[in-house]
Amino acid sequence: MTAALVAGAGIGAGLWLVVLGWWPARPTIAAALAGRDRTRWRPAAPAATGPWRGLRTAAGRRLADTWAARSWETPALRADLAVTGSTLDAFLVRKALGGLAGLLAAPAAVALLALAGGRLPLLVPVWASLAGAAIGFFTPDTRLRRSAADARRGFRVAVGAYLDLVAMRMASGAGLAQALGDAAAVGTGPAFAQLRGALADARTDGLSPAASLGRLGDELHLPDLVDTATRLALVDATGAQAQASLRAQAASLRDRELTDAAGQANERSQSMLVAQVVLGLGFLIFLGYPAVAKVLAT
Repeated sequence: MTAALVAGAGIGAGLWLVVLGWWPARPTIAAALAGRDRTRWRPAAPAATGPWRGLRTAAGRRLADTWAARSWETPALRADLAVTGSTLDAFLVRKALGGLAGLLAAPAAVALLALAGGRLPLLVPVWASLAGAAIGFFTPDTRLRRSAADARRGFRVAVGAYLDLVAMRMASGAGLAQALGDAAAVGTGPAFAQLRGALADARTDGLSPAASLGRLGDELHLPDLVDTATRLALVDATGAQAQASLRAQAASLRDRELTDAAGQANERSQSMLVAQVVLGLGFLIFLGYPAVAKVLAT
């Protein structure tokens, strides 16, 4: 009786949360503008075709509106989505589907076990469902952080190449602002697309190119780009040796990338060494167990 009451209360609470989420509060002006900013300078997503994709798109928009209306989108999450080129709609749909899949995995396993003739206490599938739902719900966050870290490393490489292009363009006689625009137009890839967008925003917002690049670095949580923007502002304001400064910054970014790559290689080498040691110990135990068991038996 108690288990039935708990299950009924849980189902009722879940339905009530679904109802609340389906009719979110009206988003504020700041939330609406932030939603528009998230989609700037990104390739347009393919149009949804089929009933499933249409339903997924509608559910993602509804979840995103709810998330923005309740101010649950943190600056770190916004930066990770922006640097990876993802959208909040797709991210929330992945979280919802992952949580739902984790929630239903345990009941499905219990149903298969029941068909095979086995039985489990009621609390076991309940706790397994809750744990599976939590794991499925938070797995997209871990994947997003890993993808954002990889994208930031790629952005660092792109910024180093961009500074080299700017220095070469200035060596041919162009000014700093023209060199920044021409170098961004030459490069390809998502990083250069974001740089071109930031420079275009500088013209419309009345900012200097260096200030716009610094704002982009703050939005994407890219300290390297913020440092580059500070250096560019210093070059523009004081007339310092621009080419030498930009080439030095590019070399510094490349050295940092090489250092990070070497550190990751060392970590993977240590992981492989630990795995080899564990396999060796297991093999020794496998070989020595019969002899030890025979000695103990006698």
